[in-house]
Amino acid sequence: MSNIRYLLKSREAAERFEVLKHSGYLLLARLFARLASLPFQLYAAARLGVPLFGVFAFTLASVEMLSALGDMGLSRFGARELVRHEDRRAPLAGMILVMQILASALLTVVVLAVLVAVPPGPTKRDVLLLGLAAAFVSSFIFTTDTIFTAYQRFSASAVFAVAGRVVYLAAGFAALKAGYSVVAVTGAFLLGYLIESGLRMAYSGSRLTSFSFGFSRRELTEVVRGTAPFALSAIATLVYFRVDTLIMEWLRGDIAVGIYNAAYSFFAFFVWAPIILARTLLPGLTRRFASDPDDGEAATWFWYRAVGLAGVPLAFTVTMIAGPLIRTLMPSAFAGSIVTLQILIWSIPMLMMVTVGFNTLVVTDRERAAAGSTVVTAIIIAILDFFLIHYFGVRGAAVAMVAATAIWLFQVHRLLGRVLAPGHGAAGAFGLPVAAGLLMAAAAGLTSGLGVWVSLAAGLAAYAAATGLGGALRPGSTWMRL
Repeated sequence: MSNIRYLLKSREAAERFEVLKHSGYLLLARLFARLASLPFQLYAAARLGVPLFGVFAFTLASVEMLSALGDMGLSRFGARELVRHEDRRAPLAGMILVMQILASALLTVVVLAVLVAVPPGPTKRDVLLLGLAAAFVSSFIFTTDTIFTAYQRFSASAVFAVAGRVVYLAAGFAALKAGYSVVAVTGAFLLGYLIESGLRMAYSGSRLTSFSFGFSRRELTEVVRGTAPFALSAIATLVYFRVDTLIMEWLRGDIAVGIYNAAYSFFAFFVWAPIILARTLLPGLTRRFASDPDDGEAATWFWYRAVGLAGVPLAFTVTMIAGPLIRTLMPSAFAGSIVTLQILIWSIPMLMMVTVGFNTLVVTDRERAAAGSTVVTAIIIAILDFFLIHYFGVRGAAVAMVAATAIWLFQVHRLLGRVLAPGHGAAGAFGLPVAAGLLMAAAAGLTSGLGVWVSLAAGLAAYAAATGLGGALRPGSTWMRL
């Protein structure tokens, strides 16, 4: 207990845990969104059936991919530049908005041309057109999110995200209950995007910064060049997250996509943990490295180890309860989602560590190296997905995700070795989580005959004992000195 009090009271700990204040807003918003979305996903799966639910999931994945392409990495680059150049925030905001709109418009034209050249069935066509409109509207959401991050207005971001999600879910539930088709449900999704983007733009323009368009072509060209590695990284990241759905649609069809995305719906709830870390850590790390590089390095090292340590029991918990959870909440046709979720969830601890490492590379102007690691990971997961989905179906996609994430973490860890001071090796980063995780698995295995919940409790208790109930994170601990 003394170690826990130390963490809560020490000045150093207070500075490092300040990020939780900002993360808390987004975390609560995403927690609400995911908890509220889960019954909607279950209801939609039951009402639409596996094939149409697969069409809906495929459309949402396409929206994510197109939104990332339209963002071009501007969210991360713009937030960093707005923090660094407070005197130029109005023209920077204007440039970001113009680039987001132009990129989204270009993508809209390209996708429309593809739909005309290779027309899908009427229902899928209508759903994809609505999704395309949502992808265009997302350009305004990305623009304002950049501004909110730079100004650290995470509470406002959370409120508007919740408002958009409430509109989407309310309209979606009403459409399903009335017996409308998947087209109407996708229309509800678009409506939520429209409401959220409108609220965000009004707040940004009136409370935070004006959108000045009085910039020169040279300034715009400089932003485009600076954005290039971020754009590459953003596109590669979305390939990493969603290429599995696109390949599965091609190789296995709507039914496989529906089963996979039932598991992915649960997995995506936890994906927001590293995304929230990325948004909230970036401004703070940027300022710390600018004012005191040693302090920035210490903060990075702390969070890099801490998120890995926290991610292991989270993944273990989901693995243990995946069976009871899906059997209770999902129709029997989705039974294949259980093992898929149990595999997928082990990407989370590694992905959380990747996020902290990636942010460190960005704020120390090594974004090209960070982008390179992401591109390599995207290529690897696409190759793995193609072969593993072909031979093993839905579970193959989950294995591909875990394997590619491990390779990504290996790359980022090596790159961090060139940024952080010597001595921060693999043993210090991974030794304790792996050792405690093995002890946790052993405790769960020994008590497996007593039921899932007893086994889960025994495993978590073993993990807590092995990590010293928080003492592992104390700066003076042996683990933190490794």
